[in-house]
Amino acid sequence: MQTSSPPRSLSPAALRIRAVLWEWDPIGVRDIGDGWPADEYDDLIVPILEALASEPAPEELAADLRTVIEVDYGLPSPEGCHDVAVRLLRSRD
Repeated sequence: MQTSSPPRSLSPAALRIRAVLWEWDPIGVRDIGDGWPADEYDDLIVPILEALASEPAPEELAADLRTVIEVDYGLPSPEGCHDVAVRLLRSRD
């Protein structure tokens, strides 16, 4: 999984993914203050939608999330990858 350009418009599935990512907030921007863009993690929506289409195991999706944060964002491995992966997999329904 790699980051990509955010979708132009957000489907209901994309909005659910956005909500999960915003609540997880792996880079810690949510608490910086008002005005931080709600689309901060939108570059992950398309790759996550694509990953979810292959019905990965939670561990596989968690590893993908961890890698994208470490490689594409250049940050240390965030906590909660497995829990977020489970929530993302449940968000498909």
